Amino acid sequence: MKVSYYSLGCKVNLYESEAVINQFIDNGFELGNFHDVCDVYIINTCSITEVSDSKSRKMIRQAIKKNNEAVVAVMGCYAQLKPEDIKAIEGVDVLVGTNNRHLLFPLVMENLESKKKITLIDDIMKVKEYEEVKINRYNNKTRGFVKIQDGCNNFCSYCTIPYARGLVRSRNKNEVIDEIKLLVKNGMKEIILTGINTASYGRDFENYRFSDLLRDIYNEIPELVRLRISSIEITEINDEVLQVLYNNKDRFCLHFHIPLQGGSNKVLRRMNRKYNLEEYLQHINKIREMFPGVNITTDVLAGFASESDEDFKEACDFVNKIGYGDMHVFPYSKRPMTAAYNYSDHVNEITKQLRVNELIRIAQENGLKYRQSWVNREVLVLVEKSVNGICYGHTSNYLEVEFKGNKEQNDLIKVKITEAGYPKCKGVMIWHLKILN
Repeated sequence: MKVSYYSLGCKVNLYESEAVINQFIDNGFELGNFHDVCDVYIINTCSITEVSDSKSRKMIRQAIKKNNEAVVAVMGCYAQLKPEDIKAIEGVDVLVGTNNRHLLFPLVMENLESKKKITLIDDIMKVKEYEEVKINRYNNKTRGFVKIQDGCNNFCSYCTIPYARGLVRSRNKNEVIDEIKLLVKNGMKEIILTGINTASYGRDFENYRFSDLLRDIYNEIPELVRLRISSIEITEINDEVLQVLYNNKDRFCLHFHIPLQGGSNKVLRRMNRKYNLEEYLQHINKIREMFPGVNITTDVLAGFASESDEDFKEACDFVNKIGYGDMHVFPYSKRPMTAAYNYSDHVNEITKQLRVNELIRIAQENGLKYRQSWVNREVLVLVEKSVNGICYGHTSNYLEVEFKGNKEQNDLIKVKITEAGYPKCKGVMIWHLKILN
C-alpha cells in the first residue's frame, strides 16, 4: 500500500510528519507523492493565520479528490483548534490534534478495516507529558531537525499556539541524545534543534534546562560537526546558554533566529511580549560581542492592533539599527481565542500591506549589506545538492552559497565568497585546502 503526506506550517510540523510517516514505512507501506493516487493521505495542518486554515482545508480536499477511496487522516494545529471545521469536510476518515500522533498508524489501520470515522482529540491544556514520536530515517542526509520540546507558556496576545499546542513539555534528554547519535552515525553533519518554544526546554523539569541539554549534546556527541538552534526567544538567551555555545563555537552555527514581533515598546506591551526594545538591543549587542560575524534573523508582525504611524516608524528605525541578516515579515492576522481578537483598534488591510511591503524592502536592504560584508572572506559550506556542476549549500551563519564544483552532498568545502546578492552568495572553492569529511 502507498502512503503520502502534506505538511503545512513550521519545521516542528515537518518533523512530526516525518516521524508519523516512519511508522507507516516501518510497517511495509511505500512512500508516494502527495499528488499521486495513494491509499492513505496524511495532512498535518497549520493554524497560525486565516490563510493557513484555508490552505489546510484546500489540501484536505485535494487528497479526497485525488482518491475518494483512500483513507484521509488529518492532524495538527488546525485540527486541534477547529475540529468541527474538518469534520464538516466529507471524506475525512481519521482526525487527531496535536497529541496522539503516535497512534495515527493503528488508527488508520483500524479505519481501513472498519471504515468507521475516528476522532481522537485531547484537551491539550491537560496534557502534561511530551509525546514521543521520533524519526529513525531521513531522506535528507545533510541537515536534520530534532524536536526537543512542545508547547508554549507565553500567551502572546496575538497567538493561538498555547491553545493549539498546550503548555511546555520537554523531551527526555536521553531520547534527544540517542536520536542525534543515530542521525550522526548515518552521516548527517548538521543537526537543528527545534520546538514550539525551543529554548524553554526544561521548564517542566526540576533541575535541567536548555543550557544543560546543549552541554550534554556537545560532550556526548563529539563527532557532531554542526549544531544549529532553529529559533530562540530573546528572554531565553541567558548567560548559561551563551557560555555553552561560546565554549563550543567551532561547532555551533553562528546564526540566531530571534523573533522581535513588535518594533515599539507600546506594541510589545499590547502583544504581551516579555521584553522591551532596550532589553532586546542589550542582548543583541552581547551576542555580537561574543560571536563576531554572527547572523541574526527575526520575525516581525506588521499592522498589529493599535500600531500607529509613529509606532511603525519606530519599528523601521529599530530593525535598521539591529541590521538583521534576514527578516520574516507577516501581516497581523486576527485569531479567535486570543486577547487581541477583541481589541477595537485594528489597522486596516491596505495600511497593513503597505507596512509589510516597507519591512520587506528594509529586510532585503539589510540582508544584502550583511551578505556583502562576507565578500572576499573564506567560509565552510555544507553541500546540500549538486546540479550540473554547481554546488549549493549553507555556511555556519546561514548564508546560502553556490559555487562551481562536482562535490558530493554532505561534503564540507572551504569556499571564498566572491559575490553577494539577495538572498544568495556566490563563491569559488579553495582548491589547495583539504576537503573535510
